[in-house]
Amino acid sequence: MLGLILPRGCAGCDKPDEILCSDCQSLFHRHTVLPLNGTPSGASDGTPGAATAPNALNSIPSAAIQQPACAMIYAAGTYQGHVRRAILSWKDHGDTECDKAFSQVCRQLVAGSGIIETLQTKPQTLLQPMPQTEHQTGSQTQILVVPAPSSPKSMRTRGRRHLWPLAKATAAELAAAGVEACAVNALRTRHVQGKAVETHSALGRAARLDGQLEVNDPGLIAGKKVLILDDIVTTGTTMRRCAEAIRGARGSVVGGLALAAVPPPAER
Repeated sequence: MLGLILPRGCAGCDKPDEILCSDCQSLFHRHTVLPLNGTPSGASDGTPGAATAPNALNSIPSAAIQQPACAMIYAAGTYQGHVRRAILSWKDHGDTECDKAFSQVCRQLVAGSGIIETLQTKPQTLLQPMPQTEHQTGSQTQILVVPAPSSPKSMRTRGRRHLWPLAKATAAELAAAGVEACAVNALRTRHVQGKAVETHSALGRAARLDGQLEVNDPGLIAGKKVLILDDIVTTGTTMRRCAEAIRGARGSVVGGLALAAVPPPAER
C-alpha cells in the first residue's frame, strides 16, 4: 500500500519498485584495493591511498604498537554513474531504506576482499556478533570496526550516523567468520568545514582534516586492532587521518573498507 501512495525507484538507476536493483548491486562487486599506509617507498604518488609526509604520530615505537607494513583499503565499487547516485541518495538525501542494501554490500566486501584471512592469525570457533552500542567499550574484542566520523554540521543535517548500520553489519560478518569484532563510534571531528568529496585537491582534503580528528576515549583503542569504515575514498586522506588518530591512541590499524573509490582523473 505504501508503495502505491509513495512509489520509489532504485537509488542508483530509478528502476521502479526497487531499493537497489540487482544491476546496481552488481556494480558494488567490482572491488578496488588501495594502500592505506602509503606506498612501500613512502613517497606520495598523488593517487588514492598514496603516502603522506611523516609526522609525529609515526614516531610511536613499533614495539609498543604492532602496525601492518602496508594496511589496505578495500572499496566495493567505483564512485561514478549509478554507484555515485545511489550513495548520494542514501547519504545526503535521506534514503535510509538503503541501509540494508549497503550493509549487505559491506558484508560481501568483507567476505570477498581477503580481509578475514588477514585478520585470522589462528583458527577460532564460530562466534556470534557481540551486542553493540554506539559507545561500547569493546574491552574483550579482537577487532574494532570504527566508522569515519561526520562533521557535526553533517550530522545535524542528516539526523543520523549514516555509517553506523554498516559498521554493525561489518562487525557481524567478521564474527560470523570467526573473528571476534564489534562496532564502535570511537572517532569525532572538530570544526571541520565542508565535505571531503567537495574538496578538489589532496592538499585541500589534508588541510581540511589537519588536527581535526580525535579519539573519544584513547583507553578504548589502546592495544586494539582497528578496521576503519568510510563511504567514499577520494584521495585516501580521510582514512589516513583516521588511522593517524587511532595510532596516536596506541591502536593498530589493520585496514579500511569503503563503499566506493573515486577513479583517477584519467578514468572518469
